[in-house]
Amino acid sequence: MIRWITDRLGTSSWDFAHTLPDLHLVDVRDLVDKRGNVETAIRAKIAEAVAGLEQGKRVVICCDYGISRSNSIAAGVLAVYEKIPMDTAVQRVLAATGEGGVKLEVLDAVRSAVEPPVRSSLPGSVLVTGASGFIGSSLVRWLSEAGETVLTPSHQEIDLLRDVVPLDLLVKRHGARKIVHLATPRIYTTNEALGNTLLMLKNVLDVAVQNGVKFYYLSSWEIYSGYRAQSLLADENLPARPGSTYGQAKYLSEVLIRQFVEQRGLESLIIRSGPVYGARSERPKFIWNFLAKARKNEEIVTHRYLNGLPALDLLYVDDLASALGKAIQADLCGELNLGAGVGVTTAEVARLIVEKTGSRSRVSQTAIDDYVGNIVMDARRARALLGWEPTVTISQGLDRCIQGN
Repeated sequence: MIRWITDRLGTSSWDFAHTLPDLHLVDVRDLVDKRGNVETAIRAKIAEAVAGLEQGKRVVICCDYGISRSNSIAAGVLAVYEKIPMDTAVQRVLAATGEGGVKLEVLDAVRSAVEPPVRSSLPGSVLVTGASGFIGSSLVRWLSEAGETVLTPSHQEIDLLRDVVPLDLLVKRHGARKIVHLATPRIYTTNEALGNTLLMLKNVLDVAVQNGVKFYYLSSWEIYSGYRAQSLLADENLPARPGSTYGQAKYLSEVLIRQFVEQRGLESLIIRSGPVYGARSERPKFIWNFLAKARKNEEIVTHRYLNGLPALDLLYVDDLASALGKAIQADLCGELNLGAGVGVTTAEVARLIVEKTGSRSRVSQTAIDDYVGNIVMDARRARALLGWEPTVTISQGLDRCIQGN
């Protein structure tokens, strides 16, 4: 199939296009679909295509699959032939072809070949993925109040599963200097979600490293959830041992980020948080399940695992937002663990909810034939580097949840 960008410029796979008559084919298969293409080779391909257009020919740019190299070169051809900005040409190519698989390193090589690099004069901004979510909205509010310019692309504007080039254009257009990656699949505990988590992350990492942008990633205590202790204090040196699909997704995400740091020079900070709760979220589910039962005076059933009562280091969302904001403004790199520093059992949470609501609910326990990761996050490094302290106790946090704010 030929995807026509104009009436005389298109892209296609070589295997398809070379069988058709009356076309001028520009074969770009000798370019590489990664970093390393030299400007002289790129300019030669563009010049060949432009010459064909000027002679009135129908020109088709061809690579193996008609995806990355062909569309990148086509954008360069369009920019040169019509004398338009490269970003405008890229947007037209994407709109005409519907192709989201263009490699940024190929596209940027073409960009460098057709127009001089322009350094943004904008003061720089912080781009937050997942900005409309529970944690994202709290962080955006904190950053805005701290005087930061924040970019908050919605899922409707940019689909992180496929829209890597539009994200790249957004970063370039607004001079973003930092990216905070909070976006996750809506259902985040399935095998499909694991794959989508890594794909979204890879797309954002590609944009960050291609633009020299510092990268911040919110990981989770779940990377330690496979431990079987009755209580375990987790600092940044504790080896990961994920015990769930979500934990595996976060662990593999951290591995991918470290690869970018080691091989591509990415500057990054990985922040691992204990379970986050607050009035504007349905997570963790057990808090809201307990509250619903308490309001109906129904029995609240908690669990006892083989290694004891499940205990969580619950962190109120506003405390997490302040730690993230301080870390972003401090330009930290490396890893930070965050938590309130206290493990609270689900039975304790249930009793507090019953007491605070004046409920007549009975709190009972049922045995679970498995182990649970009772993890308390050691936040001493965050405290030392950021001067950060959690300010909302579990009692105060539950009050806010009950009151709905």
